[in-house]
Amino acid sequence: MKKIVHIIVATVMALCATVAHAAYPERAARIIVPFPPGGPTDVQARLIAQRLSDRLGETFIVENRPGAGGNIGTRAAAQSPGDGYTLLFMTPAQVINMKFYSTPGYDLKTDFAPIGLVSTAPALLLAHPSLGATSLADVIRLAKEKPGEIAFASSGAGLSTHLMMESFMKHTDIQMIHVPYRGSAPALSGLIAGDTSLLMDSVVSGLPHVQSGALRAIAVSSAERSPVAPDIPTMRESGLTDFAAITWYGIMAPIKTPNDIVLQLAAEIDKILQEPDIRKRFLEMGTEPAKVDPDAFAKFLDAEAERWLEVVQSSGARMEE
Repeated sequence: MKKIVHIIVATVMALCATVAHAAYPERAARIIVPFPPGGPTDVQARLIAQRLSDRLGETFIVENRPGAGGNIGTRAAAQSPGDGYTLLFMTPAQVINMKFYSTPGYDLKTDFAPIGLVSTAPALLLAHPSLGATSLADVIRLAKEKPGEIAFASSGAGLSTHLMMESFMKHTDIQMIHVPYRGSAPALSGLIAGDTSLLMDSVVSGLPHVQSGALRAIAVSSAERSPVAPDIPTMRESGLTDFAAITWYGIMAPIKTPNDIVLQLAAEIDKILQEPDIRKRFLEMGTEPAKVDPDAFAKFLDAEAERWLEVVQSSGARMEE
């Protein structure tokens, strides 16, 4: 008799849990972007948030929580309830920070549930016109002529925009000065103003300034040319045959978020990215919409962790916090 009662209770509890989640969302939710407004992460998060609001009937707002290379916003998300009402938009930064910072304040594997990869984009090496470089060969030559004098910007110490340049310098045996900013948008502003000479950033944010003539495009970091910028050569084409890197964007939830909510969000975001106007908007920004799959994203993150650990170790970069 007791066994039958236990079975009935377990069944009722499971049904109650299903009913409780079936109405999701019942109130406004937030997507934390751990970088300043205006950058590529922010732009994509806002597009996703607006469409989720339209599709699910509740408001999804973007909350910018910049600082510490993305750690502040990521910690805030990790410490939030796992109820589906806090999500985290992420980039390689959060993976890198796990290796770059001594105490980042979170662990991607134990604090978060992957929802999915949102998009990928090649990085674009940008130059201020005053540098006088129009090709990768020019950049390398000038850097060797003036070792330690040319300044390159990044969106923050230890972020992919920093470490891709560290990897570039190692591959070409050159030395330049690193000038970290607090986000992609400020780094671009500094480059446009001529405060720095180079920046490796996403095509999402860099291409419009190339098209306006404010900056020069040197090369893209992907193995193939970008479909939105087919005239810009790759680094491999420019002579750096063993160099390739991409920028990517993804979304996660606090670890205790119910799996049915994670799967619901993954399915909705995947449908959003297949909408013709959203896909067109992403491609115009230089990003390729991805297939949103929680399991595939988890495996992708493991591979990224291994790759960036090697780059961090070889660069010698480390932040004590």
